[in-house]
Amino acid sequence: MNARKIREDLGRAKTSCQRNDLSRAIYLTISAFRELGGQNAPTDLRGDFRTTLAALASDPQYKKECGQALAYQPGKERELLALLINVYKELRGQEDQEDYETTLQRKLNLDRCLKDGKLFLKQGKPSEADTCFAEALKYYKNEYAAFAVMARAMLEAGEYVRALGHVRRGLKVRPEDAELRHLAEECLRLRAQAGR
Repeated sequence: MNARKIREDLGRAKTSCQRNDLSRAIYLTISAFRELGGQNAPTDLRGDFRTTLAALASDPQYKKECGQALAYQPGKERELLALLINVYKELRGQEDQEDYETTLQRKLNLDRCLKDGKLFLKQGKPSEADTCFAEALKYYKNEYAAFAVMARAMLEAGEYVRALGHVRRGLKVRPEDAELRHLAEECLRLRAQAGR
């Protein structure tokens, strides 16, 4: 059992609650309970569990979706872990089931924003293009190619610094993406040439 990791996970879970990211908060709390290895929480960690579970229980989404009472009681760690795993599975199932109409509309909006951004770049308006690309990310779910599309459009318009920004955002989501890595190298090379 790693007490430091448990404290870190519980602290991150509380932060996730504050950021309205309930599924991440529950995931981190589950991780903390698992780190106990089936044992009861030591006395010095009980306060951490208590405050994190109180934050989860007071989360509006938790109240709406689950409504089950959630309070820490020493000796009930296994029951709480099982409860949180079930809640997490329910939340993930709801998140993963985006209906067809919603998906279609979201993708159409994403495409429209990307298209508008490219149009602004052709007109020599990179700031307006950036605004369109920022809006596109509101409709982004797992369309990883969008980052490369935005970066390539900026790169072709000679906006190397802006292109690099889109590449970096994409690499945060998919660090292994070969196309984004290639675009990053290209942006840096062209920026260095332009700086000469």
